[in-house]
Amino acid sequence: MMGAVRSWLLAVIAVSLLCAVAEALMPSGAVKRVGRLVCGLVLVGAILSPAARLDVDGGRRWLERYLFSVQAREAELEHEVNGQMKIIIEQEYAAYILDKAAQLGLDCTVRVECGLSEEGLYLPVRTEVAGLSTAGSQRELIRIIKEDLGVPEERQFYVEEEMP
Repeated sequence: MMGAVRSWLLAVIAVSLLCAVAEALMPSGAVKRVGRLVCGLVLVGAILSPAARLDVDGGRRWLERYLFSVQAREAELEHEVNGQMKIIIEQEYAAYILDKAAQLGLDCTVRVECGLSEEGLYLPVRTEVAGLSTAGSQRELIRIIKEDLGVPEERQFYVEEEMP
């Protein structure tokens, strides 16, 4: 890479010196104006010569690989964030159910499983409540979970714990 830059820089310097010498030797008038134009074009050609040797296809392939790796990393991060969000949302739903259970006088533990809806939201799809309860308070909690969270009764599970 440095060798190519060095070579290019030497070519530009050589063309510049050659143009300066040619301009000094040219007679004034129309010949000098045409000579300056030709020297300017040769100098521009020397400056832009690396552009003619650019590997456009290689650059395009590199860019495609880079974009693919960026997209893969983006998908990986999105998956990681979604997993963490799912855990937080499940905990929030469980806290909500625990609060409702406490209002009913129930002492229990709650586990909630969420699934991704069509809109891209995590919604509860299954609940599990473990603890001591009465039939009436359990029936009320089933109704609250069904109405407030949209979890059907068949996806709500209750485990009665034994008293120590």
